[in-house]
Amino acid sequence: MSRKMSKKLEKALRQFAGAAYERELSIATRALQEEFLHWENKEIDIFELNEKIHEFHNGISRKLYSRYVGMDAAFGVASALHHGILSREEVGEDVFLSVEGIVLSLSSLGAK
Repeated sequence: MSRKMSKKLEKALRQFAGAAYERELSIATRALQEEFLHWENKEIDIFELNEKIHEFHNGISRKLYSRYVGMDAAFGVASALHHGILSREEVGEDVFLSVEGIVLSLSSLGAK
C-alpha cells in the first residue's frame, strides 16, 4: 500500500535526487576528463578518445541517468544515501524517513 506524499516532500526528493545526480555525474566525468588529457598529451589518438567517450555515454552516464531521471526520485535519493552520495543529516529527517525502507532494502540486497 503506498502513501501519498505531500507536495513539499515530493519537491524535496526531486531536489535531492538532482543534487545526487549532479555529484555522481561530476565524479564520473573526472575519469573522462583524464582521457582528454591523455589525448592532448598525445598518449592516445582521437579514435581511442572517441571510444572512451562512447563507453562513458553507454556506461556510467546512462546508468546514472536511469537511476536519477528514469526512476522515481525516492529511489534515486535512497540509492544516493545507500552509496554515501547524500547523508541522512543533509536530507533531513522527513526525507530520510520517507525512503528509509528503500535504503534498508538496498543494504540487505548488497546493492552496488
